[in-house]
Order: sequence, then C-alpha cells, then structure tokens
Amino acid sequence: MSEQAITVLLQRVKAGEKELLNDIYSRLYADIKNIAQFQINKLNTGETITPTVLAHDCYIKLLKQNKVNIKDSSHFLNCLSISMRQLLIDVYRSKLGSKHNHIDFTQEFGEVPGTTDIDFKILELDRLLAKVQKINKSYATILNYKIILSMTFPEIAKVIGKSERQTIRIWNQAKSLLVALSREK
Repeated sequence: MSEQAITVLLQRVKAGEKELLNDIYSRLYADIKNIAQFQINKLNTGETITPTVLAHDCYIKLLKQNKVNIKDSSHFLNCLSISMRQLLIDVYRSKLGSKHNHIDFTQEFGEVPGTTDIDFKILELDRLLAKVQKINKSYATILNYKIILSMTFPEIAKVIGKSERQTIRIWNQAKSLLVALSREK
C-alpha cells in the first residue's frame, strides 16, 4: 500500500474510524517489527522481550488512546518507536529497584554520524529529550529520528518535508540544545 493510501486511512482514523488502525498496523508490520528489533538492540536492557511482543504491546497502548492524531506512516512508525523506547526504559527502571542492579545500560551514540560529541546514558537522554520536546517539538522529532531511529539526513528530510541542508541545520541546532540542556544543573 502506498504512503498516500496509508495517509488517507490515517485521516479516516482521525475522523473516528479507529478500527482502520488494525489494517494500517498489518500493512506496516514488517517495518514495525524491524523498529522493535532495532530498539531492543539499541536499548539492550538485558530483558528477554522479543520484537513481536514489543511491537504488539506498543500497538495495544496506541489503540487504548481515546484520540489518535497521526499524520502519515512515518509519523505512525515514529510514535510506535517512541512508545517502544519508553516501554523498554520503564522495564529498565523497574529493574533498577530490584536485585538486578548489575545490568549495564550505558548507551553511547558516537557511532551515529553527526553525534560524535553526544554521549549520554539512555535514561539521561530520555530526560533530555522530554525537555527538548517542551522547548521545540521539531528539534525533539529530529533528535528522535537521528539518535533513536538512526535515520540518515536524506531520510529525515523526506519525512519532515525539508531539504537535506535545512535538516542538517536543524539537527545542529537541536544537538546544541541537547548538549546545553545536559550541562544545566
């Protein structure tokens, strides 16, 4: 199914036909499962959760929302990705209070092009992204796409409807804000 057809279905969901989410989910399932695997690998919590379980749990969470306001398939996948990351972080936080405190959960982002000067523990990154979201939603979106989903600048540019050069400029501004917030006491 084309991007445009999914966008039309999502507009119908927004108008109240929430049952169409199942159709969208099934059509994007391969991408959703790949994102789940990526999130599990990137946020290695030591948990034995499978990509299938993670994908389904986050989708069920989305279904339980009273109002679904998703623009297109990229936005849909991004929302699920953020939900997956949050679920994995919640799992990790719950383990912090248990006897499993030995889990090494440091995530470095130096391997992501353009992030060589960013090195945060994943829980710190989650807190900082929430702060960035309050300040500038477009910055938070680009940070999520680049750091969490490891999308390339051309891919991000296509999703946000900007040129690659504009996207890199926004990325640099967002990255600067993220680093500045990390230095606040």
